[in-house]
Amino acid sequence: MNIKQFVWACAGAAGMFLSSCGDATNLIGPNLLPDEDRITVYADTFRMTASTVKIDSVFAKTVNGYLGEFYDPLYGRLKSDYLCQFYCQENFRFSRTPYEGKIDSVFLFLEYAGWTGDAHAPMEIQIYPVTRQLDRIYYANIQASDYSDMQNPLASQAVSASNGIISGIQAISTTGDTSYYYSFEIRLPVELGQKIYDETQQNPSTFRNQETFNQFFPGLYVTTGYGSGTVFHMSDTRMAVVYQYAETSSTGADSLISVYEMFRPTKEVIQLNRFENTDTEQLLEDNADCTYLKTPAGIFTRLVIPAQEIREVVQGRMINNLPLTLKYLPQEDWLYALAPPSHLLLLPEDSLASFFENGNIENNIISYISTSDAVSSPNASGEGYNPTSRTYSFNNIANLLNYHLVVSPDEELRMLAVPVSRVYQTYSSGSYYSSGSTTYYTTAIHPYLAPSGLKLRKDNMQIVILSSQFTNK
Repeated sequence: MNIKQFVWACAGAAGMFLSSCGDATNLIGPNLLPDEDRITVYADTFRMTASTVKIDSVFAKTVNGYLGEFYDPLYGRLKSDYLCQFYCQENFRFSRTPYEGKIDSVFLFLEYAGWTGDAHAPMEIQIYPVTRQLDRIYYANIQASDYSDMQNPLASQAVSASNGIISGIQAISTTGDTSYYYSFEIRLPVELGQKIYDETQQNPSTFRNQETFNQFFPGLYVTTGYGSGTVFHMSDTRMAVVYQYAETSSTGADSLISVYEMFRPTKEVIQLNRFENTDTEQLLEDNADCTYLKTPAGIFTRLVIPAQEIREVVQGRMINNLPLTLKYLPQEDWLYALAPPSHLLLLPEDSLASFFENGNIENNIISYISTSDAVSSPNASGEGYNPTSRTYSFNNIANLLNYHLVVSPDEELRMLAVPVSRVYQTYSSGSYYSSGSTTYYTTAIHPYLAPSGLKLRKDNMQIVILSSQFTNK
């Protein structure tokens, strides 16, 4: 049975159940139906098991990047960098003619929306030319040396998060706080810009489309040299080719005006993010108290629900409700301790790769996204966890268990709790005269790639399943 068949089967069963009884849980008290059409409700307790697992490589398809190096005493070392192509419009030409055909300068603007670690830690950014076309391999275990000329750097510059230039407003929160974008300005060799301009004049077919441009200019590798203590959350990478052109005024006098042509990575081109994680072996050791999650390291928590035991107990019943709440331990109290990820995704272990490769979102059948409150429906809030109770909640995963019992009745249900970031939109049912309510709709789910660490408690592994059964007399 495929998912569509299962959905129709669930819909039919749910319709039959709802038409028979408006609120089955009330049958635990007084009877609301005739004796010949009674529904009995059961509450059974089972225990999950949990362990820490590591996935071979992290899926990292994104136009954003992470740059830097950071060490955490518990979660180990992380080094992040990226290789990127630059978008070029079809049949590109310079908007003006450079004065005397000369390019003045080339700058790389590295914009970041925040950082993890020490804002004052010094670090060296290094830029290398990409010499081979990037492959559409969106897993983060690639070797930069396979694509780049590591013997001939284009530029390097010492930076720290605190000396970035404010380049824009990121968001204004409900508290009135303002968040900013920051950027570094790195000068690249002027020969790079001159080469691009000369090519537009001598071989305009190079700019016929993105593919021909990539062959001419495969991109840049942005990495770090010396220094650690900070990972920048990159929001944009822009390359500006600066030049002057002559303009004649109304008086007949010529003046030189500076302009630029801008190139940047977009969704149409490839950006390959790389992550190197070391000193994580202790996270994979058996721990009686907790399991671990670390990003961007592919270290997740495996949850195993005893499906065979459940099948024997609930045989002949309809499984109606299976709420799941995962509790986590407090974060470490040292300086720059890693924060929890914004959301957790829950899905069968064998569905992980296809979920991200296909660009899926939660369907509340075999994949679920966490909320801050188990009472809320999956789309009722933009929050993915509750920092006060330290919980990630999944309202009702009964569909997943039912699906598993249909397609794999002789196997335990093995799930992964995976850190993700959720992109959503809101819809308000209010009007000019009333406030109404707000519903949050998921539009995309991406692997959580910011540095984060989490310890899920093992003393909270009990699950309670509500099931029901018709009793005919």
